[in-house]
Amino acid sequence: MLYEFAMTPNLFDAAVIGQDPRASVVLVELLKGIAENGLLANLHKDRWLRHVQDQRITTLPPSLKDRILTILNLLHGRHRLVRHPKRQGGDPATDYDWLGLALESHGRVPFQGILLSQDLINGCVHNCDAFIEFLGSLDSPRWEARRGRTLTLNKSAADYRSALAPLVRHARVLQLVDVYLNSQETRYFNTVDLCSELMGQRVQERLAGRIDIHAEAKRQKPDGLTIDQYLDAWEGKLRPLVARDHHRFRVHLWECPMGGESMHDRFILTDQCAVSAPGGLDCRAYSHANSTNWTLLDESARTRRWSDYDPATSPFQRVGYREVA
Repeated sequence: MLYEFAMTPNLFDAAVIGQDPRASVVLVELLKGIAENGLLANLHKDRWLRHVQDQRITTLPPSLKDRILTILNLLHGRHRLVRHPKRQGGDPATDYDWLGLALESHGRVPFQGILLSQDLINGCVHNCDAFIEFLGSLDSPRWEARRGRTLTLNKSAADYRSALAPLVRHARVLQLVDVYLNSQETRYFNTVDLCSELMGQRVQERLAGRIDIHAEAKRQKPDGLTIDQYLDAWEGKLRPLVARDHHRFRVHLWECPMGGESMHDRFILTDQCAVSAPGGLDCRAYSHANSTNWTLLDESARTRRWSDYDPATSPFQRVGYREVA
C-alpha cells in the first residue's frame, strides 16, 4: 500500500534528462506516483534532497525545474521524504557513492525499487533485483506493483506485522481508531503492542514517536467502571510498552452525540498516510483469523479523518483522556 523507493541523484541532471525526449515525462510521472502512495529515500541523512536541489536540477530547463520542485515540496509536506543513514566515508563524491548508500539501506530494509540510469546499471558491480532502469521504469513490474492500494490479509499477528511494518516504519505519529479498542481484550491489545514494537524501526536508530488510541467510552471492558478506572487500566497496560519502545501514548475515549455522526469506521492514521480497516483492528495471535481488507486512502481523506479525532474539530465528544510517557 505504501511503497518506498530510492532514486540516484543523476536522474535529475540534464546529462541524463537530455538523452531521450521521454525522460522529463518519466521523471515527473515517477515523482507524482511516489507522492500518491510512496516514500522516497532521503539518503545521507537528508542531504540527498539538498544535493538534488542545489547541484542537479539547476541544470534543467526552468519549467521542468519548477515542476520537480513542486512535487518534491509536496513529498516533503506529506513527510514522504524519509531520512536514511549518513555515509560513513564522508559526503558522496560520485553517483556510485549515492548508489552504494541506496544498496546499503536496501540490504537492511528492502526498497520496492531503486531507480537509476542504464549507465549506472552497466557500471555497477552489484546485480540487484531491485534495480529499475529509469527510462523503462513506468512499465517495470516493480513500479506497476505499487499501484495496488488494497491489501487482503488475515487478522493474525503474522499478517498484521507484515502489513503494519511499512506503514509505521518512518511515522512520527500514529493514530489507531476503533470503537472497540480496549485494554482488557487481548485481540485488541495485540494490535497496540505490535504497533508499538514496529513503529520507528528504520534502517538507522529507532525513531521514537507518539501513538494515539481512539475508542468509544461505552465499549470499554469490563462494563460498569468509571472513565478514570478505564484510563488507569490503559495506563497500566501501556507502561511496559513505553519502557520497551520509548513511544509516548495518548488514550482518547469518546462519546457520540445523540443524533450526530457515529464513530463507526476504523482507521490506521499516520502523519504520512491513512488506511481504512473496516473489519476492525483486532488481531488474533493463535486462533482462527478471518480475512479482511485494508485500503490506502487519498491524502484528502487522511486530513479529514485526522481532524475527526482532534478535540477542537471532532464531531464526537471526548470524555476521557490520558497521556502515558
